[in-house]
Amino acid sequence: MFPDDAIQSMIGPWWSPDRSDVLARGRLIYTYALHADAHPYVLTAEGKKEPSDPSRVRLRIEPFQSDAPPKPPSPPTPALPFEEGEAWCVHRVRRRPCLVLGVTGPGVHRPLRTAARETPVGPALLVAPYYEASSLDAGFVARARRAEYPHCVWDKLPIGGGREVILRLDQAQPLGRDPLGFEWAEHALTPAALAAVDAWFQWCVTGALAPGDLYDFRELVRAE
Repeated sequence: MFPDDAIQSMIGPWWSPDRSDVLARGRLIYTYALHADAHPYVLTAEGKKEPSDPSRVRLRIEPFQSDAPPKPPSPPTPALPFEEGEAWCVHRVRRRPCLVLGVTGPGVHRPLRTAARETPVGPALLVAPYYEASSLDAGFVARARRAEYPHCVWDKLPIGGGREVILRLDQAQPLGRDPLGFEWAEHALTPAALAAVDAWFQWCVTGALAPGDLYDFRELVRAE
């Protein structure tokens, strides 16, 4: 299933079926992932849509500039709650398969998580998105498959005919644990595969690659 110049051929099996509804690291899910390279836009309230209805407001979408933050609507409107130092930003998202890299521990006790409104402490997931490899340069995909980039993991998903994808570790992003925010996929990484991805993620974040399967694989393909 996997070519010889991919780490998946060295660690097998890579994927395993998982039909549980338990959130765990290494689980494959679907969600709307943020485009990290997209320029954000900001929502600006122009005024109430109907003077007699404070719950509706006219909005304008314009490029976001951090040195010119938006001002709250005057007078304030409940349709767009706005506090000092905040902005309503708009980003492009796309439904993608994502890998769960991290899950939080137990939820924070209510007296602690209600102490400060502006400090969200609710549990969240950390997920990384997969990108279709078919739309990328073939030379880049080949080098990613040989583990040349700390932020890119080449893979074949166990769904949709085993299509080639690139896992973008540098685009790891938080995702709420609300089940309405994602869909389950019926597969997860095996423990050995998850250990390799953990080492890859550490390499991406710190620039240091610890001894292990990933280190050995890179040494092997560089010697060929």
